[in-house]
Amino acid sequence: MTQASVRRAPPATLFLTRNISYLIRFFNKEGKGGVSSNYADRASSVAALDRALRETSAQSVLFSQAVADRVGMNPTDLESLDILARYGPMTAGRLAELTGLTTGAITGLVDRLESRGYARREPHPTDRRSVVVRPLLENAERDLASSYAAMSKAMDELVSRYSDDELAVIADFISRAATVTAEQIAKVRGKSMEPRA
Repeated sequence: MTQASVRRAPPATLFLTRNISYLIRFFNKEGKGGVSSNYADRASSVAALDRALRETSAQSVLFSQAVADRVGMNPTDLESLDILARYGPMTAGRLAELTGLTTGAITGLVDRLESRGYARREPHPTDRRSVVVRPLLENAERDLASSYAAMSKAMDELVSRYSDDELAVIADFISRAATVTAEQIAKVRGKSMEPRA
C-alpha cells in the first residue's frame, strides 16, 4: 500500500454509490444547476441520497471493523493511523482533538501504534512538554496493504464509470459533506450530556 493508498484506505470519504449518478443527472436537469420545477422529484432525490449516504457510512464503519479484526487492531487505532497518514506528524494533543479521545486514551493508542511499528514519538522541536507522533507509513503499508487492495481496485473501477465533470460534482459534494460532518461532530462534542433520569 503506497502512502496515497494509506491516505484513502477508509472508504467512508468516497461516498460513491449508484444513487450519486442519479443526483448528478438531477443537478444537471434542464441546465438549471440543480433547481427542479418538480418538488416531488427533488424530495425523492434527496431521500435517495440520504439513504445512500447512511448505507455507505454504515458499510464504511463495518469495513473498517473487518480490516481491524483481520489485522488484530482496534478500529479506533486503525482510524487514528489514517488520520496520521492524511495529516502527517502531529502532537498527541492534536490527535486527541481530532479523534475526540482523552489524552489518557491517546497515550495508550500511541503506545499500541508504536508497538506495531506504525508510529513513533519524537520530541517536539519547540515545546519540551509535548511530543510529536510521526506515522511510519512503510511499516503500515507492509502489514495493511493486502487488506485494502481489493477495496482500492473496486473503487478505482467505480470511479472509472464517471466523467471528469461528474467526479468534480461528487468531489465537491463529498468535501462539503465532510465539512458539515466535522462541524456537527464539534457541536455534539461541545454539548454537555444531560443526566438520565
